[in-house]
Amino acid sequence: MRLMDYFLFQQYLKEFTVIEESTTCFEVFLQADKSNTHVTEESSLPDIDIDDFLQRSGRFERKAHKNASGIRLILQRNVVDRETFEPKRLSMQKGTYQKIIREMHLPFSWIETSSAVGPFFWYGIASDSQSSYIQIIYRKSDVKKKATPRNWELVLSFDVSTGITSGFFKGTSRSDIAMCLDCLKNCVAEIEHPMFLPLLIFSYDADSKEDKRLRDNRERVRILEGDITRAAHIFKDEDFTKRDTVNLAQMNSDLVDCHKEVLWKRPEGYLAILHSMGQALSGFKEVCPSERKEQLEATHCILERRLKMLKAKLEGISTHRQVTISRLELIERVLQNLVSLSIFRQEQQMKLGKLRRQQTAKMEKSWDQERRDMHQAQNEFENMVEARKQTAIGFLGALFLPGTFLASVFSTSFFDFQAGSAAGIISKKVWIYWAFTLPITIVLLALLAFWQRWLHRLGKKRDAQLRVAEAEGKREREMLTQSLRNIDLHEIA
Repeated sequence: MRLMDYFLFQQYLKEFTVIEESTTCFEVFLQADKSNTHVTEESSLPDIDIDDFLQRSGRFERKAHKNASGIRLILQRNVVDRETFEPKRLSMQKGTYQKIIREMHLPFSWIETSSAVGPFFWYGIASDSQSSYIQIIYRKSDVKKKATPRNWELVLSFDVSTGITSGFFKGTSRSDIAMCLDCLKNCVAEIEHPMFLPLLIFSYDADSKEDKRLRDNRERVRILEGDITRAAHIFKDEDFTKRDTVNLAQMNSDLVDCHKEVLWKRPEGYLAILHSMGQALSGFKEVCPSERKEQLEATHCILERRLKMLKAKLEGISTHRQVTISRLELIERVLQNLVSLSIFRQEQQMKLGKLRRQQTAKMEKSWDQERRDMHQAQNEFENMVEARKQTAIGFLGALFLPGTFLASVFSTSFFDFQAGSAAGIISKKVWIYWAFTLPITIVLLALLAFWQRWLHRLGKKRDAQLRVAEAEGKREREMLTQSLRNIDLHEIA
């Protein structure tokens, strides 16, 4: 199995990119009788000193004897490059990385966790000819933010025979590394347990800020419930104009933001981490030698109590969160109904607007037709008046035309009224003039009168047609106006 891990390690290592970060070291030791402790302040660890630190030689040699337990860490805190926690990235040279894994007995599978998402915890037990080692990987490095994210990575190996915990600890400025180191300095009696540092990191990650965030989210839920209740009452009111005062878009935005905050840092994931930590505690108790088990019994009980307390706390948070999510889902369903009503109203407004435009177009067309009819009627009336003027002139001409015409005819050489004995006196045959003139004039006047009467009847018929057309146009306009009024009332509804 170790051969497979080593083979995969070599394959993955070729694909990694190096982004070097500043490296330091930290050591804390506890004497066998617990009467004396030795704490080394965090100091710089250049590449030339890494071999001495790993082999406990050079300036680190003085701490290599008479130590019952302790913790030795290579640190990279306050990492600068944002790409440091990206998959397939190393924050040290590949050769140094391999030395650390070999000398500290860290798991080769560490390299495969660089792309792990969410809080990740793993433990395993490895053995060689010298001792057994409890190996731990604990990290959370998938957060990407514009500001500094809260990413960290911890890899430990506890030597069962010596009681020394060795490891690598890397994190950003918001990863609580400084507080963890202060706690290690002040709780030296408990550092002999390999689960002390992982549980310490977990405690900082699940601090009281999360409780306050959940309380704030619950208050936001109450505000949303009040807003959505008022909106539901407004939509139920018969006065549909009040709906315009409801900002559904803002409610939806607040709902999404609140839901996002509630879903952040799911307690179920952290409960799974605690479950794995509980298994690690049980596994450590099984492999720990009997002489060391008695020394660690008190620390083990303390860590078990803390584990139970954190589990109870997270279970309460999980219940609280589920209630909050249920209330948010209820708000979401009500909001969806209100949005559906609003969308339906908008669709109705669009349909009614289209119908209104069609009715308005019909009305305008009717008005245009009526204006054309009126204009045509006006032209016909003017033509009729002009015709009657011509008729009057023709009447006068018809009145005098026969006499004039006959007088001209009788004055020709065909008639000689001066012949005979009565020459110079009105001829006795003058009746002939009137005998022709009067009948012809009467006939022409009769034809003229008939023609005038016919024009009069034609004018009355056209006037009746215009009145009918005007009445129909007025009725159609009234119908269109009523239709538009109904559209407006429906739109308000």
